[in-house]
Amino acid sequence: MSLTAVNRLTPEGGDIERQFRSHAPLDRFDPTRTNVSPTIRKAINEVSAIEAIVLTVDIRRSSCVLKESIDIPQYAKILDDFVAEFRTVLHYHGGWFDKFTGDGFICYWLVENPFTDHMDTVLDFCCSVMDNFRTYYYPAFVANMRNEPEGIGLSIGVDAGPCYLTPIVGDLTIIGSPIVGSVRMCEACSPYRLLLNAYPGSRLMEGMAAFCGHLSEDLSYQVERKSVASKEYPQGQLAYSVEYFRKGQRLFF
Repeated sequence: MSLTAVNRLTPEGGDIERQFRSHAPLDRFDPTRTNVSPTIRKAINEVSAIEAIVLTVDIRRSSCVLKESIDIPQYAKILDDFVAEFRTVLHYHGGWFDKFTGDGFICYWLVENPFTDHMDTVLDFCCSVMDNFRTYYYPAFVANMRNEPEGIGLSIGVDAGPCYLTPIVGDLTIIGSPIVGSVRMCEACSPYRLLLNAYPGSRLMEGMAAFCGHLSEDLSYQVERKSVASKEYPQGQLAYSVEYFRKGQRLFF
């Protein structure tokens, strides 16, 4: 059976609504309902490409954290709390949750409004995730560890481009090259860093007079073009690194 046939079957029953409740953003005024536009529903039904901004969020050295944990169920609870909190935050900010990856998660925004409007939301979300992990979840992990390995932290990779939403093994899944790109960016950046692949980075920079921007009165960011090595491109590829500042002071070191 083709992907098109599978997708055309799911909206006719209650299964697609069940999948939306697991993955889709919530209605701000009625959190018992999901907020999925007719355009997105049509694209899913017809297996049409949708532009998406994809994030891969990864806890660096998570295997070491697990190995050093004194209480494994406590480790699992901290991890569950972390993913659950930001899944909720994500859904209230128009984002979609794809999957838990074992040491982080993949999420995305479907681009229906101007790209830069979505990127402001994405950058604000990324800063919030890293700041809260560092402030609350990292200390909770450390309190449950025998030893504290170096290099623990949160890395986030971002890519964007055409994607498809289709059920795989009964679960609504995003597929497309931006997923690979976001994973590649995440693997290439160090803890408490955000790395954008070439396409979303260049789109972010469109119309900007300088390599900096503001997300609020206190929160700003700077963007740096750089070449990063990856498994696919060991010689280096263009990427954009983002640094955050609050009241002029750098947030993450």
